[in-house]
Amino acid sequence: MTIILFIIVLLVTVIVHEWGHFIVARKSGMIVEEFGFGIPPRLYSWKKGETTYSINALPIGGFVKIAGENGIEGNVPLDKQFESKPWYLKSAVLVAGVVCNILLAIVLFTAAYTIGMPVASDHGTPTVISIVLGSPSAQSGIVVGDVVTGITTANGTLTNINTTALHNAIINSTGPVTISYTHIGSTHSVTITPTGISQARVIGIGIEPVITERLSLFAAFKAACRQTYTTAGEIFTTLASLIAGIFHHNGTAGSLVGPVGLAQEVGSAASIGFTYLLAFTAAISVNLAVLNIMPFPALDGGRLVVVLLEAIFHRKFSQNTVAIIHTIGFALLLILMLFLTIGDVRRLL
Repeated sequence: MTIILFIIVLLVTVIVHEWGHFIVARKSGMIVEEFGFGIPPRLYSWKKGETTYSINALPIGGFVKIAGENGIEGNVPLDKQFESKPWYLKSAVLVAGVVCNILLAIVLFTAAYTIGMPVASDHGTPTVISIVLGSPSAQSGIVVGDVVTGITTANGTLTNINTTALHNAIINSTGPVTISYTHIGSTHSVTITPTGISQARVIGIGIEPVITERLSLFAAFKAACRQTYTTAGEIFTTLASLIAGIFHHNGTAGSLVGPVGLAQEVGSAASIGFTYLLAFTAAISVNLAVLNIMPFPALDGGRLVVVLLEAIFHRKFSQNTVAIIHTIGFALLLILMLFLTIGDVRRLL
């Protein structure tokens, strides 16, 4: 079920992103040759009008192939090609996917707050909101969404149950931790031995008091806009920390997750509830928007930089050089994806 939800979440966020490129390209008079979900090889395709629609083997992305985006094509009318259009239309096509992801996030956050969003509150019910892959808690039988009724260490039983209190109790105790919880109405308890020493002792679980917050449609929309803005800011901060970590060798990259880890997090979000899954999908949509606008080769932001530089300096760059740069960028992204996937699998084993 987790895999199915993961594919659905990716399908929604990626298709919305690529639809943005697709519709603006079409409205700008460009021919869209292919609209694909996933990374080739192609599994199934059909053609409607001038566009081939395809479903590909690796469901971790998507693409829109626009005539002339990699240089003038001899078999397509010049006025219907990306390369022949003015810079502002090219720019509009490139940023359209990002805009659509932001709009999708606002819609999903609005829906979640209108239906009822699980949020942290001092008056809420202590709930498991995250479990680290490969941690002692991941092997304990506790799952995201379970309600914690008690936490006992050698120093006593916690009355204020949250992640901070649990962390303090763990580092102040040398023994194992016993967690009492309810799962789908039935009561359980499990004893977990932390890993690490001293201040680094952890069991790999996040617990927060959670309540369901329901807002009117207008209030939900305002909250959704704030949440989208906040999420985007947090992603930019994380990326900045990651880049700084590369130069300072502080290991920040080790906290990132790949497709396997993301699939696990989708399953965890669904365990908390439907509206939390909506909010998690919205957060992924914001993530997709932020990552794509980064000025890195092969991403929308990298292509946008080329278009803007050509407009500023009134000259065209060599299409072969640009193609090579974007190909290298795409290869680096695939290597990063492979690296993150290997890390996900190691945490599971």
